[in-house]
Amino acid sequence: MELRQLRYFIEVARELHFGKAAQNLFVSQPALSQQIQLLETELGVELFDSAKRKQYRRVELTPAGQVFLTEAHKVIRASQKAIELTRQLADKSTVVRLGIYKMLLRERIVEILTLFSKHFPEVNIQLVELPTYVSVQEALAEGSIELGMTLWPLRLDSLRGHVYRKGHLCVILPQKHRLAAQPSVTLDSLKKEKWIEIPATLHPFYSQVESIFQQAGINRKSSITQEVSSLDLVGELVSMNRGIALVPILFDWTRYPDILVKPIQWEQGQQPIEIEYAIAYNPENSGTRLKEMIQILPSLS
Repeated sequence: MELRQLRYFIEVARELHFGKAAQNLFVSQPALSQQIQLLETELGVELFDSAKRKQYRRVELTPAGQVFLTEAHKVIRASQKAIELTRQLADKSTVVRLGIYKMLLRERIVEILTLFSKHFPEVNIQLVELPTYVSVQEALAEGSIELGMTLWPLRLDSLRGHVYRKGHLCVILPQKHRLAAQPSVTLDSLKKEKWIEIPATLHPFYSQVESIFQQAGINRKSSITQEVSSLDLVGELVSMNRGIALVPILFDWTRYPDILVKPIQWEQGQQPIEIEYAIAYNPENSGTRLKEMIQILPSLS
């Protein structure tokens, strides 16, 4: 028994006319009649009353045909559902939602997209922008994304991840700054500076930065002259001599010819702020494809 035969049978039962059913199915009437006969032979029962068809040229279902019609509809619906679910699964397996946060360096996004494109060209990576790196982890836990670019350590125990890039914070200064000739700067040398800063709601390390400066006897809050929501704006304002900024070293600061990048010379007892970029995922929502993508991440380390 074939699905095609069931569809033929259902169409004839719907039209109660072999000629119209054949026309709807784009087959010849003799071919349609032959398939119905084969179906009846396989079942061992008449589905259409042959006597009435011969005597009155009327197509009518037998009691067995009426029962079979109900079951045939169920089989067709089940087959269609199976096809739809299979296609949905196939489509989903080629789409991976990658969570990113607003302050994530564009270089980090580009290198991850490049890596995945090289090894998995058939996968469609859809970027999902979220407010903070913590929001990325929450979205992973909720299942609204499959992978997330975030910071280490992870805050949720249900998640797993890989650190793929490490960096630290440095200071950027205007080219004609009084400390321009210094190979590095100390926190003490920055006491009287004006600062360009990222708002605390977006800054991944705001509380850590403030804690370190307070331990060094520096209150930066009154010295923050401007808050902006992107590192690009931070670079522009520093190049305009509006202040200095504490920023990730891994950002491409060469695009700003009027600023200088200075490492921080940490004194004894001071803890440098390290930045660890990570790809995180939820093991409960990780299929075979995601596991394969995760396995190539150490190549960036």
